[in-house]
Amino acid sequence: MDYAEGLKMEITTYSLKLKENNSNQYYEDVRIFTDEVLREFESFETHVISDFMDYLKENDARKIRTCEEYIFEFLMLGIFWKIYSRRALSLDENPSRVLENLVEERNKNLQAKETIDIIRGVLMKPFLLSESVSAPDLTLENFQKLLMYLKSTGDFNQELRRLKIWNRFFETENPKIVSKHLQNALLFVNWFEDNSKQVLGKYTIKVNKFLAEKYVEHHWREDVIFCGRKEVEYHLNMVGAEIMNRAYKNEFSERPRKALLLPGCMRISQVICKAEETDLGLKCGKCMKNCNVDQLTDMGIKYGFEVYIISHESSAFSKSTKVDRDELGIVGVACVSNLIAGGWKSDSLGIPAQCVLLDSASCKNHWHKTGIPTNININHLMDLFNIKTEEYYKLGEVTACH
Repeated sequence: MDYAEGLKMEITTYSLKLKENNSNQYYEDVRIFTDEVLREFESFETHVISDFMDYLKENDARKIRTCEEYIFEFLMLGIFWKIYSRRALSLDENPSRVLENLVEERNKNLQAKETIDIIRGVLMKPFLLSESVSAPDLTLENFQKLLMYLKSTGDFNQELRRLKIWNRFFETENPKIVSKHLQNALLFVNWFEDNSKQVLGKYTIKVNKFLAEKYVEHHWREDVIFCGRKEVEYHLNMVGAEIMNRAYKNEFSERPRKALLLPGCMRISQVICKAEETDLGLKCGKCMKNCNVDQLTDMGIKYGFEVYIISHESSAFSKSTKVDRDELGIVGVACVSNLIAGGWKSDSLGIPAQCVLLDSASCKNHWHKTGIPTNININHLMDLFNIKTEEYYKLGEVTACH
């Protein structure tokens, strides 16, 4: 069996290209399905979004976003409840506090990150994967336990920022109304799970295979929650990326500077890469012509956008200036599980973002021992940058995750 055949049999989680030459069909499918999701929400007899937006107008000084973004947040709330609430109910306060402290120390002390992650890996399986026997009651108290659980994982920082606002909103509501909101969220989730499986399931067909056969290898690692995402969470983020692109499109277009942010795994080799550090990320050193980063950097030079490599979502924009935050609009590239958090972090800094998914998730940090090459959809990227050209760009095949 040659190398190419071996790759076909590897267990990864998702693929946007399937057996096609590109992922054009995926972007069409997710666009149509997102419209269906938004229409379906309107059929629910609930005023939760309008009530929530009224609450924000009166109590939150931040900019009011679109109704579609809050529908996505409500859907996310329901999916997290369905997946993690039993775990949250079984998590005691003391281990939760220990895990939270480790996450905070990890973020402050990058030199100790490796050691702290080993400790977190040992603690996360017994405390974050165990589940209560009974399903939690649909109460505000149990919703707050869910938030405590999500914080303990260290994997949902940007999601928590939004869910905490929902929590404050729920605190102003009658407990019976809060339970009704949570019940409606679960009903919406049930519809979404069934229908997303039909439309988007062909792109995530290997998620359950990965969870059944490979996930056990992560049970004592700090990425045990990240790599254990359920198939519906992939579908949630796929729809979320589409909603985010729509919501931030105009703000992004109005920015005088544009930048493309690439994950570190897109370098053909991290060992011999000659990228140089800047305040906004690593800048390609033009050392390998068959590297996707090199080719995308050339494209940026030709069409007037900057290109940076971001090693981790937590490091993005850490050294950006106020001028950067006022001028930049960014296109972020990441795998399905990382993309929404990165876009929301950008938004929290006042930088409007657009999203491009990696065609598959196969980096050696999480998904594969050596890494499997992956690409992005160049047509989608050109559309986001509003590049109108007949010229065809083909990204190299042996590029990422080495």
